[in-house]
Amino acid sequence: MKLTKHIVIGLVAGAAVLAQGPPPGGRGFGPGFGRGMGPHLGKVVTGAPYSADVSSTRVETLSDGNKIQQTMTGKIARDSEGRTYSIETSTGGPLGQTGPTTRISIFDPVAGYAYELNQTTKTATRRAIHVPSSTAVPPGAHVRNGGGPQVVKAELGTSTINGVVAQGTKTTRTIPAGAIGNANAIVSTTETWYSADLHTVVSSTHSDPRAGQMSYSLTNIERSEPSVALFQVPAGYAVTDAPKGRGQFGHAGPPPPPLE
Repeated sequence: MKLTKHIVIGLVAGAAVLAQGPPPGGRGFGPGFGRGMGPHLGKVVTGAPYSADVSSTRVETLSDGNKIQQTMTGKIARDSEGRTYSIETSTGGPLGQTGPTTRISIFDPVAGYAYELNQTTKTATRRAIHVPSSTAVPPGAHVRNGGGPQVVKAELGTSTINGVVAQGTKTTRTIPAGAIGNANAIVSTTETWYSADLHTVVSSTHSDPRAGQMSYSLTNIERSEPSVALFQVPAGYAVTDAPKGRGQFGHAGPPPPPLE
């Protein structure tokens, strides 16, 4: 199986948006997963600043035993106003064919814009954002069953994960034999640890025989207010608007394809 475009985009582009954090039990649980676990916006989180190191890994084992590995490492931050910043370096996969690729993103719901920074050209691509209302249903908040996978959720209780208290949830999805032409049942599992204080996922793992093994983690978490400079386009950068018709951040986008 080849790495899909959605998985690549999710791996290198999701952290700043996911810093807002999906609700526990929702599909989206961390950047870097593409299939149903990419950057869902949800509500903008205010009053819960933090910064952390972020990492995600995807390992796909092919039928001949060969393996494809893609990793992302970087830093992420959110201030008290709900602005987010991320710098992520992706290694491996299509984007890493010529070496590591770094992406810098700023999400500013106060100003109403999201920016992608290019350190090489000293440019910032700006897109308008739309923040869903607090009554809007977050993408992936409901699990579809009729005719789809059999879904079983189990609460794992509360534990301290990477220095913060988090609630664990394990979700098992089973596609019955014959449902999509499969000879045997396809079983995938997702384990998520969500911090209610930070309103974000601090650790997650996902296993699916169709996509491989995936993991995501926040470490070295600091609860203090990040530097305001992180959420500003650096001096000397030329700001240009993204081409129209390419979509707006915050509209859910097109979302990554669902697990089923």
